[in-house]
Amino acid sequence: MKTYVVKFGGSVITDKKKDQRAVNTRKLKQLCSEVSNVLNKEDVKVVIVHGAGPYGHVPAKKYKLKQGLRSEMQVRGVSETRNSMGKLNAKVVDALVKEGVNAVAFQPSACGILKRGRIVEFQVKALKKLVDAGLTPVLYGDVLVDLEKGVDILSGDQLVPYLAEKLCADKVVIVTSYNGVFDKDPCLKDARKYDLIDSEIMRGLKGRKTDGTDVTGGIVGKISELLAIARKGIPSEIIGSDRGYLRRTLSGESGIGTAIKR
Repeated sequence: MKTYVVKFGGSVITDKKKDQRAVNTRKLKQLCSEVSNVLNKEDVKVVIVHGAGPYGHVPAKKYKLKQGLRSEMQVRGVSETRNSMGKLNAKVVDALVKEGVNAVAFQPSACGILKRGRIVEFQVKALKKLVDAGLTPVLYGDVLVDLEKGVDILSGDQLVPYLAEKLCADKVVIVTSYNGVFDKDPCLKDARKYDLIDSEIMRGLKGRKTDGTDVTGGIVGKISELLAIARKGIPSEIIGSDRGYLRRTLSGESGIGTAIKR
């Protein structure tokens, strides 16, 4: 039985271009339906992590939570951000359940601790028990306790490879707005998609702005996280959200998007 860690990008399941908190219900339903289809037909297990979109990024930026806990205002920001992300998570879990997936929420801030923004403790054993029981845990980027800063943001981009390694996953699948990573804005006619990114290609990407997902800390940072687990034998693929892409990838097809390998 294969285990996949799947990330629904925040720009895919929400309207990330607006500051208002709105879910792209059509796209979310489509992705949940594809997960359900695979779970019903294939011998696989799936763990889902979803991005924040405006539900997390707007309050986190407003209260400057990356700085840690420095003021009473930031204490309020922790409350607002966690509450907002919890609401988005509930919508994702609800959409999965409606499609027949035995999905359960798994709150990162209740089971993990950071130090300087990196995971140092996480209740992986509890998560694995749920997966082994046939449930589909749904996690998300969250505001966690940080041993040095008070709090910090755990991004889905860090959480996904961490879980993949701890669960000995067979593959990571990242669903984004564009079908892979491109050498320039994917909307441009001459944009070229990378079929594969390895350590050698990565060296050429550093220092450049490369589209394919949102460039918050840069796509290079996101790929670096995935390359770290690729070196340990866990491949990843960044795919678009077009109908059928996720289902086909979870069914064993490769080469749809951009593969990340050692």
